[in-house]
Amino acid sequence: MALVVFLRGVNVGGHRTFRPTKLAEALNHLGAVNIGAAGTLVIRQPMTQAQARAAVARKLPFVADIIVCPGRDIASLISKNPFEGQSVR
Repeated sequence: MALVVFLRGVNVGGHRTFRPTKLAEALNHLGAVNIGAAGTLVIRQPMTQAQARAAVARKLPFVADIIVCPGRDIASLISKNPFEGQSVR
């Protein structure tokens, strides 16, 4: 299953800025797909979370917190609808 990569504190307020599309292109050999401007990626190539984290870190122009989750964990979170019944302002 795919891995989902989250980058913490990037592209915020002009600090640690980069182009996520360029990062995905640099990781194309891993089947990387960019999801939005916040630095969320999906890596479709089978590998460990540690391998994915290292591959992303090598391509970033700065040090960042990199969180890697199995895609099935994200799909499970979505399927549980944790905010059901909560009002939105």
